Amino acid sequence: MLGIYKKIKEQGALLIINRLFKHLQFFLFLPYTILERERIRKAASMASLEIRNKNLVVFVCTQLHLRAIKIAYSLKLSGWKVVLLYKDDIAYDIVDYFSDSHRFQDSWEALQLASNYRPVAYHVFSNYHFELAALFVKYKPGKIVFDNYDLLTGMFKKKDLIPKFLKEEQYCYINADGICSRDLRVNYLIHALKFKLPKRILFSEYGWPKEKLDHIKKLTDGIHIVYVGSIATDPKSIEAYEYELGALLSSNSIHFHIYPSHSNLVEVIKENMKDFVAKDLLEKYIHIHDTISPLDVNREISKYHYGLIISTKNVDFGNDSETYFQQMGDYLLPSKLFDYLNAGLFILSQNAKYIRFIIERYEIGKVVRSLGDIVDTCKTTPKQVNMPDSLIVNNNVHRLIDFYNDL
Repeated sequence: MLGIYKKIKEQGALLIINRLFKHLQFFLFLPYTILERERIRKAASMASLEIRNKNLVVFVCTQLHLRAIKIAYSLKLSGWKVVLLYKDDIAYDIVDYFSDSHRFQDSWEALQLASNYRPVAYHVFSNYHFELAALFVKYKPGKIVFDNYDLLTGMFKKKDLIPKFLKEEQYCYINADGICSRDLRVNYLIHALKFKLPKRILFSEYGWPKEKLDHIKKLTDGIHIVYVGSIATDPKSIEAYEYELGALLSSNSIHFHIYPSHSNLVEVIKENMKDFVAKDLLEKYIHIHDTISPLDVNREISKYHYGLIISTKNVDFGNDSETYFQQMGDYLLPSKLFDYLNAGLFILSQNAKYIRFIIERYEIGKVVRSLGDIVDTCKTTPKQVNMPDSLIVNNNVHRLIDFYNDL
């Protein structure tokens, strides 16, 4: 009996040891162990207590967007140094925009790198993923500015994606030291959802200054309209308006150019378009282009006449949108509006409140009500439009500098 008890005891001890070893293996193969993470956390805490370096800001992002590049450029012209910490590969040269740059593998390495600097602020950019921003907001190596490209809370319909990000997004909005917004969507959190948010600044995408523009002569073989950005590909989707619009435009001898944000969509759109547009019209009037660098967009599309901003086959943000709630149209100001303006294009936009306000105030476009309205408008050459001085990034950066310094 004693032998049996001893055997069970030995097996129990072995089981415990085996389980401990498995846990140890798990932590040993993590990019950062618990001890290393604690060391990084303490380094961030110590960094937050030290004197800040004037005229220095650190940009942190998973994927670098044109918004950050334009802001960095204008800050540099104002005598500031901008350090970039990024994760995803950058396919174009950024040496003229940032004083220094470092690539990180994960959020903890980003926090570790960030703690080596003493900036006035860490400007953290997010787009659908908030783990990086949430880590910075939690362990603050200094003042954290949260800059969210697309608000999900109250705007985004696809509930299968929301649980992964919604909680972290709201945590960042509430607990950051400052919020930098590219449009008015943050107002929905305040007025409709009663969020109590920190200090905020509205800092739109804005346009490049004239010295950064390089236009191509306008095409003269007809009227050309262009769309640049994300686009649905399934013809059955209410958001895949490009097929029906392509059919209408081509049948009226109007050229339609599409530059998808993602290169893997190019061939899909080309193939699907064959079911909507006759072969001869498809070859002559429908142009599905490869995805291009955001730094090349303004020059590339400057040869066209109209720039398009619509969301569905019904043109507007309605209840039938599969991605966004209807209120999105009240607050949105997309980056493509500034791309089109920089390229000298006349803008055709859906009836979205904030976009309509900008278009009507500066007389840079027209609100369209249907796909047919787009076609009718594009039958004549539009007037030349120019970027208003008040919408150029350099003329607004002083407000952002004051915002950083006042945190």
